[in-house]
Amino acid sequence: MCGVLGIISKYPVASRLIAGTERLQNRGERSVKVVTYDGEFFHADGGLKPPTFQPFDYDVNRLPGRAGVAHTRYATVGKTDPVSLDRNIQPVLSDRPAMATCSNGDLVNIYSQTRRLMDQGFSFQSRVDSKVIQNTLIRHLISSKTCKERAPETFASKLFESVGAVMDELIGAYSTLTVMEQGLLAFKDPHGIRPLCYACRKDESGRTVEWAFSSESSVFNYFGDYHGITEMQPGEAIFVPWDFDGREPFRKQIRNGGEKFCFFEFVYFARPDSNFKNRYVEVARRDLGTVLAQEYAHLKDRFDVVCGLPGTGITTGMTFASCLGLPYRQAIIKVGNKRSFQETSDEKRRKAIDDKFLFIRDFIDGQRIAIVDDSNVRGTTSKKIIERLYSLGAKEVYFLYFCPEIIGPCFYGIDTPDETRLIAFGKSSEEITKEMGCDGVYYISHDGLIRGLGIARDGLCMACVTRSYPTDVTEARERVRHRLEERRDSGARA
Repeated sequence: MCGVLGIISKYPVASRLIAGTERLQNRGERSVKVVTYDGEFFHADGGLKPPTFQPFDYDVNRLPGRAGVAHTRYATVGKTDPVSLDRNIQPVLSDRPAMATCSNGDLVNIYSQTRRLMDQGFSFQSRVDSKVIQNTLIRHLISSKTCKERAPETFASKLFESVGAVMDELIGAYSTLTVMEQGLLAFKDPHGIRPLCYACRKDESGRTVEWAFSSESSVFNYFGDYHGITEMQPGEAIFVPWDFDGREPFRKQIRNGGEKFCFFEFVYFARPDSNFKNRYVEVARRDLGTVLAQEYAHLKDRFDVVCGLPGTGITTGMTFASCLGLPYRQAIIKVGNKRSFQETSDEKRRKAIDDKFLFIRDFIDGQRIAIVDDSNVRGTTSKKIIERLYSLGAKEVYFLYFCPEIIGPCFYGIDTPDETRLIAFGKSSEEITKEMGCDGVYYISHDGLIRGLGIARDGLCMACVTRSYPTDVTEARERVRHRLEERRDSGARA
């Protein structure tokens, strides 16, 4: 899970790319990098995120050009020591042909595809999926002699043929942006698992002067001057030529494998003002609170007070309390924007939890408190909060989640490869409650999740709660083994 942003304009793009990355920190804060193109040279700035999680002190003068891409990284592959993290920063660059590429998602067949490309003479300096995607695209561009085409229409047609060949070879989730000498290319995997949307900016005469692509529409909301915000379709590719002269981009849905959009975007990852499938994230979270209250109305008399865990659970918790006629108290307050889920070890997650929450004792002492939270993946956050609530005098503690039990690994961009570390894996509700050390743990049902989201089940990827995957994941098991070995090696050297 990462954030990608790309802009091609009649004006310099660096300042907007930099500002946009700050709006995508929810999708990854391990590193951030901006690459621009001035028509002759590529320019880059960025790196590993400072320990204080402060914005980078970018020098806009180092990033000239009116096209560029940016990336915020949530690390799901590669070792986590500083040297390895630095090596795997995106966007990745290529000289022949010249391009900068970044992507959100994970490839299931990254290892076999890497070996295939290496056998064909490609080299790798990083372990990220975007380099595999880039090299696969380059191979097809070279073999089809696409880069020799000068007419935009012909170039776009042959480019889309190459993108189709890429889609035929790659398995997994990828929403990809590539800035190249000829323009800006965007494409999504045939199932559209990861989000990507686009919009345009116009001048006073109504002429289009800029096209922008982002993982989340929240970025466009922040700037406030983009029009026609549109989600890209599964398997769709869009190409905006360097000299687009106010014209519409070239578009084509190249491969459509049936949409399987990740439901976890609504539950956890996305910003509250982002819109997917014509549903604002925060509105969906509100509706999930209504469904959660309907499913657990019989427990009403067990609770004295309700608290939504910040930040994703507040609206859901307030709705849950309102539907049941219970008092709502913000007994837990979040400090800063740190997201413990994205840390790379249990020790770091526990430390992040201690750093990010404040507890209001007057709302806790002597109360039977119901905490409404988004999800329960490893149990690390919930266990720490339960301990703290009891230490502050809570009489009873209950957790209610508006995501069903997570019982399967995600192979498409969320770092949950080892299913044995998922707290719900192979356990009953009673066993989960006992392990967490509270008075009750309750999850929304699968049908309840669908009702709350208001999206057809067959359009969603729910693999982590059903273990039914939209792609073949056979090779993913090998990747899990390698990933766990990398993490163990990295931890031993830290």
